[in-house]
Amino acid sequence: MSTSPPPVLRDLLDRYADVREQPVRLRPSTWQNALIRVPESLEVTTLLTSRRFTSAVPGSKTHDRAVGREGVERACAAMNVDDTKEVLRTFVLAMAWASGLTGGRYQANTARAVVDAPRAFRVLSDAAKALRHAGSLRDGALEEVHRWWSLPGVGQSYASKWWALAGHRRGREWQPLVLDDRVYATLNDTLRIGGTTRLAGSRRRADRYRAYVETVHRWAVELQLTGLDVDARRIEFVLSHHNGGAPPAG
Repeated sequence: MSTSPPPVLRDLLDRYADVREQPVRLRPSTWQNALIRVPESLEVTTLLTSRRFTSAVPGSKTHDRAVGREGVERACAAMNVDDTKEVLRTFVLAMAWASGLTGGRYQANTARAVVDAPRAFRVLSDAAKALRHAGSLRDGALEEVHRWWSLPGVGQSYASKWWALAGHRRGREWQPLVLDDRVYATLNDTLRIGGTTRLAGSRRRADRYRAYVETVHRWAVELQLTGLDVDARRIEFVLSHHNGGAPPAG
């Protein structure tokens, strides 16, 4: 199939040109309760109240905090991938950012993932290392990580957020991207691309994820050539923000 940017994508980028990703509000106490079975010595909720990566919500009687994607990216960049505590704490922060105050399911699934701390550390750390060290999009790293990834409660929708944040490498031509239900909805219901299976020419989920990442980066390059100031990360945000809504009128 053609991998040129669908015309409706340009319309979406125009519609949301002035929309920027906002920090999300989180409630540390609910995460602390949800993760009560995780060994206290790991202090996995520490970053949820970190002044370095989060900020206080003025007037909050429940001591809510706010965290933006930039804060999670800084935490991931500062993370020692060989330190169990740092990896698990950063993962919890990433999941809290991804869920905000509507995070009941995220909290439960995060708890399932990290209650076996040694296993969670191995999977999270190995994924971050593999994706940070990956060279070309075609070197197989994305597919490899996708194939061996296995954490209870953390399927592709949640995992791809970790891949995009912890697997980021500054200055590289491409980065892993989020592929969750919201992004899928816009790809399928709004852009009508025929699914990631069609992009990949394969039914294997690992191949489909790599094809999605490659396609969005290609779209960004082609749109830049037409004068649009857009990158793959911006396209990912717009796909998620639109969440499968109707195409722009006209």
